[in-house]
Amino acid sequence: MKKISIVLFILFSVISFSQESISHKVRSGETIYAIAKKYDVKEKEIFDANPKLKGKYLKIGQAISIPKKGKISNTQQTKPETYIVQQGDTFYGIAKKFNLPVSDIEKFNPNLNPRDLKIGMLLHLQMKEEEVVVVEVPVVTEVSTENQDVEEDLSAVDVIHVVKKGETLYRIAKKYDTTVSNLKELNPNLDTTLPMNYQLVIKKGVQTENVEVVAVNEDEIKDVENSSELSLAIADALILKSSEYLGVRYRSGGTSKAGFDCSGLMCTTFKEVDVVLPRTSRDQANFGTKVKKKQAQKGDLIFFATNRKRTISHVGMITEVNGDEIKFIHSSTSSGVIISSLNEEYYKKRFVQINRVLK
Repeated sequence: MKKISIVLFILFSVISFSQESISHKVRSGETIYAIAKKYDVKEKEIFDANPKLKGKYLKIGQAISIPKKGKISNTQQTKPETYIVQQGDTFYGIAKKFNLPVSDIEKFNPNLNPRDLKIGMLLHLQMKEEEVVVVEVPVVTEVSTENQDVEEDLSAVDVIHVVKKGETLYRIAKKYDTTVSNLKELNPNLDTTLPMNYQLVIKKGVQTENVEVVAVNEDEIKDVENSSELSLAIADALILKSSEYLGVRYRSGGTSKAGFDCSGLMCTTFKEVDVVLPRTSRDQANFGTKVKKKQAQKGDLIFFATNRKRTISHVGMITEVNGDEIKFIHSSTSSGVIISSLNEEYYKKRFVQINRVLK
């Protein structure tokens, strides 16, 4: 009888887990970061569901379990952070629904009149995080030290605001001395809601017509072999590490979470695997082996000419290659550490070369 109970317990556990997870087959070029982003879960949740993945590299066709959103983490809070007001809602009714005192709802929503609730309003059910001040676009100076990169041509860079919890278009428009209608015009794909972490375009950069960048002649580059499985595993580790810095502000000469410039982010990231890169993007462009764009792989460095002189002045690390699209992580003067695509017009025009550093 005891053995039957154990078998039933194991069977029930397997069935329960299968209901709370889905299976994903790894495809060429995928990383844990990319998979986590695809399913809107955290990398840690994937590692928790697949403990044997830690310290290993992904194999094409390998099946891994992806936790269904909201099913895996025991640390998730029992009440949501926000609530959308429904028809007939009152402060008292909402407080009772989420087992909160009415005084908490009033405290978390100080600017909201309880007698003026309207359908669709956003209520905070937890204390707001301190608002992170958006770093303004720095002023370009002609002074440059050998340990700093030549900054991007800021007149051609979009000004971006990362939406924080509880922000509205009206509030953001007021902050940047613009109008709601102007913001909607600059962000035509914006839905009626304003999701947190949405990259809202505040001002479009003035794109230079017929940008001429002296790019490397790919016909002169010899074909290289694909990276080894060990190198790809190291690349995954680098992507995971650099992703920890997403959202960190741009800082000229910066090499820490207090702020990064583009080459500083690369130096700090590659230092994790004992690869010492030169300090500037211009010098990093002479490090490693130049490879053809069609042979790009995750972990490769990608270079751009973003200054007025049209010489190499910006660098990122490739995080994903999916068909004709190359994505890379970098520290942008306008948005800090972000992931961008080579298909974006700004970077497509200014692309120069790709270097393989991991061997």
